[in-house]
Amino acid sequence: MITYKDIKKAVNTLLKSGFNIEINSNDVKEGFNRPSFFVSFDNLGRSSTVEQVEKSFTIRINYFPSDRNDYSIELLDVQEQLENLFDLKLSVKDRHFNIIEASSVTTDGVLEFSFDIEFSEGREAVYRTFGDNPDAELMETLDIRKG
Repeated sequence: MITYKDIKKAVNTLLKSGFNIEINSNDVKEGFNRPSFFVSFDNLGRSSTVEQVEKSFTIRINYFPSDRNDYSIELLDVQEQLENLFDLKLSVKDRHFNIIEASSVTTDGVLEFSFDIEFSEGREAVYRTFGDNPDAELMETLDIRKG
């Protein structure tokens, strides 16, 4: 089963392959180097049945440019590179997830690039028998006699 941690590692690996820029933890609020990225997940949703688990969420990549005051061209370049990196699919382990509706917005000199992912995973069969033995034989006929 693919975890949120697996997905975040895949996003960070892709960012490292496309940029030579520091990726910070969301725990860092000040004192970080510029330029830098912050990656976070938002709008996490999960629903499940006996057979499968469905997950959906938004991946947000915030980019803090080199210069706080002169950043417009730099943000356009980074936006275009992010759009090319996260174009159609995000590969995580042996799966390839569709990227849904990538978008960008700039607020206070920070670029926020985001996209949604939805996927389903099958659950392994769960056997609950006396003694938790999945190889136990099932009863075929039960004959109850008062005696």
